[in-house]
Amino acid sequence: GRTGRQAAPTRTTTLLVLGIVVGLACAGAPGSSLPSPSPNDAAWQKRLPEATEIDRLAEEYRGHWERHPHGQWLLRILPVRLKPSELPEAQSPAARLTARYCVQCHALPAPAMHGAQRWERVVERMLPRMRGEGNQGRLMHEMMQGLQAPDAEQVRVINAYLARHAQQPLDLAERDALERDRRLPPAVPGRPELTKALATEDGRMFQGACNQCHELPDPAAHPSAEWPAVVARMQDNMQWMNRVVGSNEDPREPRLDSQRIIGFLQAFASDGGMRQAPR
Repeated sequence: GRTGRQAAPTRTTTLLVLGIVVGLACAGAPGSSLPSPSPNDAAWQKRLPEATEIDRLAEEYRGHWERHPHGQWLLRILPVRLKPSELPEAQSPAARLTARYCVQCHALPAPAMHGAQRWERVVERMLPRMRGEGNQGRLMHEMMQGLQAPDAEQVRVINAYLARHAQQPLDLAERDALERDRRLPPAVPGRPELTKALATEDGRMFQGACNQCHELPDPAAHPSAEWPAVVARMQDNMQWMNRVVGSNEDPREPRLDSQRIIGFLQAFASDGGMRQAPR
């Protein structure tokens, strides 16, 4: 046979793998058998696993995908950075519901990963995949056997939770076609100093780094002391996802100086922070 490729699983292996998935998904899963949530439904809330139990389930699912012949592409979706018990409002029914569905397939994303509108599109894209109707055809259908997808009311609860804790993006003014053709820098209504700074070299570095993965974050979303850790975490995520991090290892990469990006963010942080003008 050809070298460098894993042999296709036999029918027996496939059935065994699917049996493992079903067993994992049914063990304490909210699943389709869970009634749609009601804000005052204590019985429904009690049927949700506790956050620490979802931590354990996340490890079980990860172990399953590590053993699965096609599981590596799911493991590569997101790095493991956050446990369900570390989510905002981790013990709330909405947080537990969100985590319980997410960890079936991949590592748990932080709610601040996207803005509220982007999250709605992401959740909508995940639904057919959880139902085995994704872009991998029959393979996706087989891999998702036994996993569960939320119903419409559960989706509403998940979206509302993610929106409450979503990234706080910059409120940028709409540019008309002529302005876009002229490649004018973004404008932030009511914040002329920030608008001016976005046109500087530091401002362009900030945009080039952040726009690779998500909407531009508002520098006022954090006090100045928090931005270095946030930027370090983003660099780690960017390396995981093979995004441009400005390491200069590849001379074709644009220059992204993390210290100057941090300085830009701190100049417009929520506490006023460092008021050194961006260059």
